[in-house]
Formats: sequence, structure tokens, C-alpha cells
Amino acid sequence: MISRLKIHPSNTLVIRRLNSTATALNIEPSITFFTKKTCMLCTNAHEILRRTLENDSLKYKEINLEIVDIMKPENQKWFDAYCYDVPVLHITRPNEKKPVKFMHYFYEDKLLDELNK
Repeated sequence: MISRLKIHPSNTLVIRRLNSTATALNIEPSITFFTKKTCMLCTNAHEILRRTLENDSLKYKEINLEIVDIMKPENQKWFDAYCYDVPVLHITRPNEKKPVKFMHYFYEDKLLDELNK
């Protein structure tokens, strides 16, 4: 279960999964979820993402999650990139230049594999 959610002004959630035996949290990949409110695939993908992030295999990881509504005017560049492709998920690691992308439909097992690398 997600133990703590921090909402930052930049619309970023930091998901901290805490356990009483944990001494330190690992800083792991950040996730950017591109979505729009009128998209049923996005609603389904959001549920899959939520279930994935609650998985016990991620309980010692700190994961930054940013949700980007591509319909907002300030997200025009993402609308131009993904207007017909949402939902889109970027998983970015500090050591890698390009994010791993998931598009249209997410599979919980594939997301878990990627987040546990």
C-alpha cells in the first residue's frame, strides 16, 4: 500500500513506500503519465498504473509520478506530440537519455518489470 503521497506545486507526486524496517529509500525512475480527462483508455491505464505502484515489489522504492493533462494550454507541446496516442507513460532514469515509453494500453506485469530494473 502507498504509505505517503506528496503533492508538489509542479503537479508531481512523490510516492514514498515506507516500511518500519527500511533504513533508506532508493531514488528510482520518475514516471510521467500523459492523459486527458475524456479518454476511457486513460482511465483504464490510470487504474493499472495505480495497482502497479501498490505492488509489494516496489515497497522500498521512491517513485516520482507526474500526471500531465495534455488538454491544458500549458501542455500544448505534449498535446502536439500525443493528441491521438494517449495514454502514454514515460519511465525516465537518471542514467539514461531517453525514456522508456508505454503507449495506449499498459500491462501491469510489464510495468513492474520495467520499474524493478
